[in-house]
Amino acid sequence: MNRFLRHLQPIVLRTRDSISDKFLGGRLSKPDPAEALATEWYFANSGKRGRRLFVFLPGRRDRGSDFFRRGFIALSQERVPGLDCVAVDATIGYYLDGSIADRLHSEIVGPARTLGYGEIWLVGVSMGGLGAFFHERAYPAQVTGLILLAPFVGDDRKLLAEIDAAGGAVAWASSQFVAAAKPNRAEFQRELWCFLGRLKSDQDHQIWMAYGEGDRLLPGIERLRTLIPGERVVRLPGGHTWEVWLRGFTEILAKIGWDRTPPDDGQNNRAE
Repeated sequence: MNRFLRHLQPIVLRTRDSISDKFLGGRLSKPDPAEALATEWYFANSGKRGRRLFVFLPGRRDRGSDFFRRGFIALSQERVPGLDCVAVDATIGYYLDGSIADRLHSEIVGPARTLGYGEIWLVGVSMGGLGAFFHERAYPAQVTGLILLAPFVGDDRKLLAEIDAAGGAVAWASSQFVAAAKPNRAEFQRELWCFLGRLKSDQDHQIWMAYGEGDRLLPGIERLRTLIPGERVVRLPGGHTWEVWLRGFTEILAKIGWDRTPPDDGQNNRAE
C-alpha cells in the first residue's frame, strides 16, 4: 500500500486545481460555514472522470485530509474499479448552522450527478455518519448508498430509553409526528430518530455500517444496528478509533459487489 500511496500523491497534486476549476468552479476554501466547502479530489485516472465516486465526511475533530493520510483513499481505489474520491472538510460549523445537507448537495452531490457518475456513495466516520443521514433525509434517493463507520446518531439516554420502551425505533417513530427535513437544533436527536425509524435499508437502499464493540457511541449505534440488515453490519473489537474504522471499511468493501458496471447516463441509479 505504501507504494500505491507514493504513486497516488502526484496525481492528487496535478488534478486538485483542475477538478476545482472545471467541475466545482474553483471553490477551494477554508472550512468556514460562510464559505464554500473545502475539498480534495483523488482520481482513478489522471485527467479522466471515473464511473464511481466516494464522498468522504470526517468526524468532529478530524479533517478531510485524514482520509488520505489514514489510507482510506488508497484502499478504496485499490479495491473499487473506476473510483474517484473526494474528501470534504465538512467540519462542525456546517452542522451547528444546519447547512450540512444543503451545502453537501449543492456543492458536491448535485454537481457529481450532473457530471454523470454512475454511483455516488457517502462515507462518513462518527459525525460524518450523521452528516450522511442529514443529506439522505433532505435529499432522498440522490446517492447510491451510505457507508457508516461508528456514526453518531445521538447520545440522549432518556430518548433512547423511550425508544426501547416503545419496542424499538420503528414502533417509536410510527407514533411520532413526521420529522422535518431540516433538523431543529434543540430537538435534532428526536427528529433524527423519527427519520431513522422510517428509513428503509433493503436491496434498493444500500446502508452499511461498521463499529467497535467498545465504541463510546455504542448506545446509539446498537439501536441503529436493528434497522440495518445483519449482513451489512460489521462489529469489531476496539473503540472509537481510525484503526477500527479502517478494518471495518475494508470488510465492507469486500462485501459489496463492485464487479457490476455502474450506469453512466447522468442519472445516479441505486445499486442492485
